[in-house]
Amino acid sequence: MNAYNEIENLLNIVKSQIDTHLKFKKEYDKQLALDFSLFQFFTIGENKISQVLAYFLDVNQNHGQGNIFLKEFIKTFYDKEIEIKQLENVCEKLITDNRRIDIYIKLKGLTIAIENKIWADDQNNQLRDYSTFLEQKSQGNYLLLYLSPYGLEPKPKSIKEKLKGSLVEQNKLKIISYKDDIINLINSWLVICEADNVSHFLKEFKKHLEIKFLGKNTLNMSKELRTIIHKNEREVQQLVNEYKVIENEILSKLNTVGKELDKNHPDLDFGIEISKSGLFNWNGSRVYKYSISKNGNKVWIQFAKEEIHLYSNYYLEEGTDVIFKEILTELNINNNIKINHNQNKSELVNIFLSQVKVANESFRIYDDRMKTKEKPVFNSL
Repeated sequence: MNAYNEIENLLNIVKSQIDTHLKFKKEYDKQLALDFSLFQFFTIGENKISQVLAYFLDVNQNHGQGNIFLKEFIKTFYDKEIEIKQLENVCEKLITDNRRIDIYIKLKGLTIAIENKIWADDQNNQLRDYSTFLEQKSQGNYLLLYLSPYGLEPKPKSIKEKLKGSLVEQNKLKIISYKDDIINLINSWLVICEADNVSHFLKEFKKHLEIKFLGKNTLNMSKELRTIIHKNEREVQQLVNEYKVIENEILSKLNTVGKELDKNHPDLDFGIEISKSGLFNWNGSRVYKYSISKNGNKVWIQFAKEEIHLYSNYYLEEGTDVIFKEILTELNINNNIKINHNQNKSELVNIFLSQVKVANESFRIYDDRMKTKEKPVFNSL
């Protein structure tokens, strides 16, 4: 059997294993509802996740569990014992220069701040300014947590390496992740929570985070697949190598397209603002995007490399009018459409810019509808 046939045989084994799990899912889904989640009905963005965390860390909320969640949180992330006396718990705490701390908790003798960095990029001097504010307001007794999906370090533009190192050494700054820290914290909360309905919500929240940040699903095939890998190490390595080649091809093409789009100046209607974010990593993907906004409505047009696929999609700023979203749907804007990355640079640039044109048209239609809506209606005599 040649190498190609061996790899083909390996893929057939893996396919058979997956098919077996899918068959199980199909047979038992009616009783177990394996993929059901409360969160599928809502848009759970960065702000909403911050609100959920702040809620459980607030001793005065109606979860009925008092300070046990906050106490477990402090035990996990703070090295000293303190009195759990809450003075303030605020989501989106407004501080100097119109900056906002995602979660701000003031206790007797300790102030905790959480920067929840899921999608947004670091801002210039962001963590530096947070630490300065906290130092002044807490007389140096504070803990600043930089929370991201996978525990990535904050960028130097947010806080200089020297200052970051000093704060970490003083236990005033900690880099934490959903993957290794928050999901484990929720597991601890589930152990100590006494209310069944609250526990049910926490389980659903944990499931949402696991799917979002760990790629977990209801079919846990890890043990079986690892056995297959160990038995077919050479063939798996060849597959992995080819997989990486495809990934690098897409990354290279996306980089080329991004540079071309950086030089482009789309013709937009009056009053529409555009911002180019450039290439960056987000939630395990490589992304290039424009933000296009007017009068409180904002849409991001983007290319996203996920695994070995390139997607054209969009998403909206929280608070954007639902009518604006309906217009985008009517205009058939690309929503997670898989794009052939083997197209040449010009073709891919045109696909992206066609989405920008759709966004521009959506603002025009939205303005027309709002004007019509505002016109007074006169009854005939």
